[in-house]
This record gives sequence, C-alpha cells and structure tokens, in this order.
Amino acid sequence: MAKSKYYKRPDGLFEAIRTVDGKRVAFRGKTCREVDRKILEYNQISQQGRLFSVVADEWEREHETEVTESTRRVYSYAVKRLKAEFGRKHMGEIEPLDIKNYIRRFEAKGMCAGTVQIELAVCKMICDHAVIQKDLRVSPAAEIRKSRGLPTKKREALTEEQEEAVKAAGAAQAAHWWLFGYLLLYTGMRRGEALALTYQDIDRKRRVITVNKKVSYATGRAVLDDFLKSENGLREIPLLPPLADALPRDRLGLIFTGKDGGYMKPSEIQSSWRRYCRDIGLNEVVYDDNGKTVETFPITPHCFRHSFATICYEAGLDPRQAASILGDTPEVMEGVYTHLRAGKRQTAAEKLIAHFEKMEAM
Repeated sequence: MAKSKYYKRPDGLFEAIRTVDGKRVAFRGKTCREVDRKILEYNQISQQGRLFSVVADEWEREHETEVTESTRRVYSYAVKRLKAEFGRKHMGEIEPLDIKNYIRRFEAKGMCAGTVQIELAVCKMICDHAVIQKDLRVSPAAEIRKSRGLPTKKREALTEEQEEAVKAAGAAQAAHWWLFGYLLLYTGMRRGEALALTYQDIDRKRRVITVNKKVSYATGRAVLDDFLKSENGLREIPLLPPLADALPRDRLGLIFTGKDGGYMKPSEIQSSWRRYCRDIGLNEVVYDDNGKTVETFPITPHCFRHSFATICYEAGLDPRQAASILGDTPEVMEGVYTHLRAGKRQTAAEKLIAHFEKMEAM
C-alpha cells in the first residue's frame, strides 16, 4: 500500500503544516488532493489577496450599520456594479488602469458627476478596506479621479410667482397640505426630514427646529433613519417668523401623519403632493405625442430646498453658514451659490439693457 503524501489524523482527515510569514498554518482535507488545493489557494491569496467580491461583501457588511438606510441602498447598487466588473479578480490582480477604464466607461453612460463620484468613492473604500485587511499593500484606486466637466443634476428653485403662491397658500391656510409646502420653503428640509418632524422638535423659546432623523422610502416602505449616523444630517434650523406663526401650538407627535396615525405611506405622499400642487397652481398640463393633454407635476420638494438656499444667499449667509442649516457640505453650497451668482449677474445685465432700450425709445 502506497504511503500517503500527508499525515492522516485519527478523525480521517489528511493534514499538512506549512509556515507562512512566520506562522504555522494547518491545511486539512478528506483527500491529499484537497489539501494540495487548499495550499495552492492559500498561497494565491497570500500573494494576490482575496477575491474582490469577498472583500466587497465584507466591507458592505461592516459598514451597513454605520450609514442611513438610503445611503446603504445607494452604496449597495455601486457594490453590485463593481462586483460585476471585478468580482472574480483577486485584489492584487486589479491595476489602477483597470479602475480608471471602468470609471471612464461608467461616465460614458451619461451619468452625472454626483453618481460617478459615489461609484468611485465606494470603489476606493473597498480598496482601502483591502489594504487594512492586508489583501493589498497599496490601493489601486488611490489616484483615480473622475473626469472634469461631467453634467450635474439640474437644481431649480421656484420662480418668484410660484414662491408667492406658496406664501399666499400658507398665510391663508387655504390649500390642501399647505403647511408641508410652507415648512419646506422656510426650512429647506428634505422631504424625508419634514415627514419625520415632530412638534417636540420645535423649540419656540430658542427659535430653532432640530433635525435629527428622516423617513426613508428606499425600500418602498417607511423606515426611520437616525441622523446620529450622518455627519451633515443632525443640525438646527432657525425657526423663521412666518413659519412660527403658522405652526400649531401645544401639540405632540408627528406633524404630518398617514391615515393610520403613523408615517405617511408613499401613495399618501404622492396623493397629497399632487393635490397641493393643483390647489396652488404648481401642476402643468402639456400635450403628449398624440396631441392629448397630460397633467404633469414638475415641481418637487427639492425645488423648495433650492429656494431656501436662495433665501440664505439673499440674506447674506456665506456657503458654510448655509451648509450648516441645509445639512449639505460647503462644497455643495458653493456650487449652488455659484449658480445663483450667475443668475443675479444675468438679471443685472437684463436690467441694464432694458434701461438703455427705454432711453433710446424716448
């Protein structure tokens, strides 16, 4: 009978002991061939790191409890795409050029700058995790940057006429869901933040509104996100006089509730929003390709957020001050302010031209 290649343990498993990086490592299997395979795989991982898919899954599990549900959802889409591209490669096989080419192809799909930045950020965090776990010595994504001049999401504020309609409806308390639009205009809150707001979050003595949570609908149902996980989410917003006068006093609980008394369902939000837009004229009726009229709702709650940013700009707040109120980064607010400044310059130019045209006509 031929002698076995490896020691056979009393439990029937074959075992081989190898010293790797100064450590004794045991490899066991039902057959000597299985032990050989495990040694080969271990050596490959030692030299090239684990598979990208394994590292990505590990990174996602470790970080899913540290971010809000909506952020986790966004990250998960990026992880899924990155795994489809690099999943079967060992971390050490991935070169900087591979990541650069992937990002350039991603950009070529017409993605906006923000989406590309998220994709690249997730890739970098996974590679950084691989370095920490000793799958890599240097991250191949460290020096990769997104291209300049990528399209950005268009941020549109309400027109002056639309803003006046919101103010009039709030002052008269006449439109359906008037308080929701009024709150958005005078706080710049995100939709989910407004829907999570309670009367206890309003401090009339200090004249501030505390934003410490939001309702996320990323999964199709209401999920409360704790803003203690978010660097920019937790903040205080000044309680402006028009809103302070409009808000009911001596109440507890959610300001905006669903039919069951809890958080509003997506269908309830859509129904209330569309009715509000109809009541104050924020809806539009257009013709489709067949010549039939179609009702549209181009104004979203985010438009009100941009209007509040305009209010901050016109009040003389700098980008950092506005960012602290809106829960954005100063870099984002600087981009918004740049857009607003350009608009103001255009308005000034139009006024000058109109003045000289009037003079010529005299």
